[in-house]
Amino acid sequence: MITTINLNPCIDKNIIVSEFHCGQLNRVLKTRTDVSGKAVNVALAVKNLGGTVECLGFNYRSNGELLENTLKAHNIEYEFVWVKGSLRTNTKILDIRTNVFTELNEYGGHVAKSDVFRIKQVINDHLIRSSLVVIGGSVPQGVSKSIYRDILREASKHKIKTILDAEKELLLEGIKEKPYLIKPNLFELQTTFGRSCRTKEEIIAVAREIINTGVEIVCVSLGKDGAIIINEKEAFYSQGLTLDIQGVQGAGDSMVAGICMAMEAELPIEEMLCYGMAASAASLVLDGTQMCSEEGFWKHKEKIRVEKMQL
Repeated sequence: MITTINLNPCIDKNIIVSEFHCGQLNRVLKTRTDVSGKAVNVALAVKNLGGTVECLGFNYRSNGELLENTLKAHNIEYEFVWVKGSLRTNTKILDIRTNVFTELNEYGGHVAKSDVFRIKQVINDHLIRSSLVVIGGSVPQGVSKSIYRDILREASKHKIKTILDAEKELLLEGIKEKPYLIKPNLFELQTTFGRSCRTKEEIIAVAREIINTGVEIVCVSLGKDGAIIINEKEAFYSQGLTLDIQGVQGAGDSMVAGICMAMEAELPIEEMLCYGMAASAASLVLDGTQMCSEEGFWKHKEKIRVEKMQL
């Protein structure tokens, strides 16, 4: 069982324009609204790829049935701690002429300390049957930046492999408990660790510093330029495919889902990268925040090429 933990779920409103003009009137070509959140997206993608998955986290009383109904529709097991307030809305604007993506993300509502205590209990109850735990995204107001570190500490007691997909303080705190794999994108890597990475070699150098702290694998997604995966002994690179991109939101989460499937099959890290790239590509060709399909995954996997890099 893959367990995904999403503490700050949301609604993604994706807007497509032909040419975005800041401060001016913009005509919208198309919109789409999806229930989202990093680990929610991972759960949906894993399910689409044929995996066994459950989703844990906070949900909001005012409109949380949107999230609940989405997971039910995909036959995904879930357990929430229900809290006051509403799911936040994140607005995503894609300029298809320039392929520039602009995000306007809301903060989550305030969560009480008693609710934080309850979600930790829920997570601990589920760890005993998990083979892999995925923690992703931001946290709502009222939740400590050390919460992922706390969750990872409990998972390590059960000797469960963990994936952490977060940024800034959440990531810095989380890696203190040595997650098995982290998957920042290039921007998150640079802003979290205060490094400017202009080349693949510089990315690998930063990743190896992280690995020296106890993280086993670092996978860095590079947008249209592909992704790099690194462990203590090896590094592999895969160039991005040329695609008719319809929506970029959720592509990184599909990548994590692909990596999960490779890990469950006990495949080597070059196959983790191949699976991740295929799942990401299968998401990019879909509107809005839609996750990869199994058919799209296998279709794109045939085209993925992975090359070994020198350390």
